[in-house]
Amino acid sequence: MENGLEAAERQRAAIIEHYIEKNGAKYQGFKSAADGVNHLAFITEKLDETIEYYTQVIRLRLDRVRAGTSDPRVTQVFFDMGHGELLAFLHIPNVKGRAQTGLGGLHHWALTLNTEQYESARKRLDERELAYTTIEHEILTTITTKDPNGIVLELSMWKHE
Repeated sequence: MENGLEAAERQRAAIIEHYIEKNGAKYQGFKSAADGVNHLAFITEKLDETIEYYTQVIRLRLDRVRAGTSDPRVTQVFFDMGHGELLAFLHIPNVKGRAQTGLGGLHHWALTLNTEQYESARKRLDERELAYTTIEHEILTTITTKDPNGIVLELSMWKHE
């Protein structure tokens, strides 16, 4: 009887064989038709805590605050993630419940940091006694933490050869 790990390894091998080895030109043989991330948008019930966290702990500059496009009761805040890319949070009146991880849901999102930014972020998390874990990947070193909304944030530093 096959266990879950064996099934996952078989699945990955099949994906690599089909999409990379046999049909690489179809799935990889072109330049991506995007020039980066314009913005990510999340919903928050904790607007002040979110602003404090992303400016004071993560050190993203608060870029702008404005009313929602389709509903003027919505408050949108935008943070500068660098390279013209933005992180947005929407405070929507009377929203019930929180985002959940699951099928079609968000598992986590990640920011790229350089060595100095990575060490500074770790120091600020430690100073505030905010929980996090670190992981060494083959190409990344990461800090994984949660923001005030319970959203998992990965702070990733590339390993350079």
